[in-house]
Amino acid sequence: MRFRTLVPALVVLCGAQTAPAQTTAWRFHWQAGQVLTYRVEQQMQAVEVLNGTRTQTKTTTNLLKRWQVLSVDAAGVATVQHSLAALRIQTTTPSGETLLFDSASPDKSSSPLREQLAKYVGVPLSTLRVDPWGRVVEVKESKFGPASRFEAELPFVIILPGAAPNPGQSWKREYKITLEPPAGTGEKYACVQRYTCKRLDGPRAVLGIATEPKALPEALADQVPLLRMQPEGEVVFDLEAGRMQSAHLKVQKELKDHQGAGSSYRFESSYTENYTGD
Repeated sequence: MRFRTLVPALVVLCGAQTAPAQTTAWRFHWQAGQVLTYRVEQQMQAVEVLNGTRTQTKTTTNLLKRWQVLSVDAAGVATVQHSLAALRIQTTTPSGETLLFDSASPDKSSSPLREQLAKYVGVPLSTLRVDPWGRVVEVKESKFGPASRFEAELPFVIILPGAAPNPGQSWKREYKITLEPPAGTGEKYACVQRYTCKRLDGPRAVLGIATEPKALPEALADQVPLLRMQPEGEVVFDLEAGRMQSAHLKVQKELKDHQGAGSSYRFESSYTENYTGD
């Protein structure tokens, strides 16, 4: 579970939509006092083979995240505050041990996880300024993870183009992934995320998303923490409501011989996020 002070670059490659009803709809519609709630489920699995020995770690995360719009300025930039209303994490370690944290049943949770995670539920975790296209203008506060993570991980998954919705249009953002401890020591790697408007379903736009590193560490072993940061999949944006409606993302990456001949590391992730209400 990973939650930018830099504004990502945006390149629009297509022209405008001709349908007049949608010419101004391609924006996030922020309203002061608004609360956006999303239900998230993520399943992750990492399998590593070293010296003929196979180890496996599995994690399932379920959470209910809440974004409250504190204010909106004259330029349409919203100050939004993020918190978790509920959190459940279950991990199976390489030894076969199961560790559980469930904010709904803290007494049934594993002691180490309860001590680490209980303090992050029901309290503000970050405060961001986000523009009408979904770009992070400023990280005002980040209590869970470094502020740099918001450059790679957008709060609402996507950024929008500067043109009206049109099937087939494409755009991209370029940014840097920062490997903070314990994954790294602050190393930065250039990355590009590409978006395509696949189709319009009434008031909703279905977008394809793909992520590609522009630069990788030379040593294969150093590429391991970057695998999970390369999602692809689909995002649905509600044009009338001006909000991200749902996201379905996956990662399936494998490195062979990362620790010598015969070794391998495979990471798989399935991520779903669905809007549940204001």
